[in-house]
Amino acid sequence: MRGTVRKEKKVIGKSRKKKREFWSAGEWFLVLLGIDLLAKQYVEETMLEGEEREIPGKKLILRKVYNRGFLLNTLEEHPDIVKAVSLAAGAGFLLYDGYLFTRKGNRLEKLGVILAGAGGASNLADRLFRGRVVDYIGVKSRSSFLSRLTANLGDLYLFIGAVIVMVSQKRNRGSVRRSST
Repeated sequence: MRGTVRKEKKVIGKSRKKKREFWSAGEWFLVLLGIDLLAKQYVEETMLEGEEREIPGKKLILRKVYNRGFLLNTLEEHPDIVKAVSLAAGAGFLLYDGYLFTRKGNRLEKLGVILAGAGGASNLADRLFRGRVVDYIGVKSRSSFLSRLTANLGDLYLFIGAVIVMVSQKRNRGSVRRSST
């Protein structure tokens, strides 16, 4: 073997490095998280609590509202419980992320988890650093209940992500049943 020359194989038209076509899951997570945190900071710095601004031509209202509890201010009089449950849910979610992202496939479920994770992390950061969540998106509606609701992008990420995860898991369960019969 000594003195032999190795010839390198050259493959014409193929690159050895795989081109990245999409952002990584972490990059998507950080971008989504950053957008919501920046929107919350903008609202914090430029609006008074309870202030509303109509968005011309849209059925949306920019409104500054603080949520000290969970959905619809549930448990707002118990901030320590809200923080503890939020931290526990965040830790559980992080463990599930670690499990899911070490497995191959499940792209749809991973997309849902990225969205839900970014929304949850944004609201958790608000709870930990501000002691409350800043909500800023309202909707014009004939329904007084819907008109009073205010959310933030993180809430929308959470909702859409949860729906995507449920659809993905239901689809995966259906394919397992079909293949086992």
